[in-house]
Amino acid sequence: MGELVVTTLTNDVMPLVRYRVGDLVERREQPYATDYFVHGRSRDILRRRDGRRVTTLDVDQCFAEVAGIAHYQLRQMGNGECHLQFIAEGNGPWAVELNDVTARIENLLQLANRISTEEVKILPPLPSGKFRLTHQVKM
Repeated sequence: MGELVVTTLTNDVMPLVRYRVGDLVERREQPYATDYFVHGRSRDILRRRDGRRVTTLDVDQCFAEVAGIAHYQLRQMGNGECHLQFIAEGNGPWAVELNDVTARIENLLQLANRISTEEVKILPPLPSGKFRLTHQVKM
């Protein structure tokens, strides 16, 4: 896995040479093809207790097959503590599903403490209109 870098020489006025897009991409060689998986923005990386990085895609997989959560944002503080905010969908999530998701994330990040959770009505977007699903808060 590495940071996506592009080069285009088709624009004579302003060619892009080794332009860092900001996305983390994993390359997987298959017998007859090569697949690329976008893991999210490099600035949105979280850290496990052992220092290894955790990507937005890794966190997204913790929500697989969980009903009742329309959108989320996971923030990791400088001391490693995490706070999960989510927008509920329909009548969910059930307490058991929310506990399952938080347990998966705690296991993924090797957390010593439980994740605090909060249901919210809205998660504000960035000025660009995009949302940050994972965010490491610098303290």
